[in-house]
Amino acid sequence: MCFRPATTGMGPVRCPKCGAEVDPKLDECPSCGAKAAPTPGIPAAPGAPGIPKPPSAPQAPEAPKPPSA
Repeated sequence: MCFRPATTGMGPVRCPKCGAEVDPKLDECPSCGAKAAPTPGIPAAPGAPGIPKPPSAPQAPEAPKPPSA
């Protein structure tokens, strides 16, 4: 991420947070420390997948019922 404009050869750009002039080659504003906006069109990296749940154990069979008399 940086303050680089879409086209090269342009002069300084304005910080969206404090309005200071920032060199387009920098990744953050030297005045307020604001990070540059992400480049549009590039998705963020996906997060790490979570740990899957273990399979459930089978249930124990029920005891046989006594015969009714």
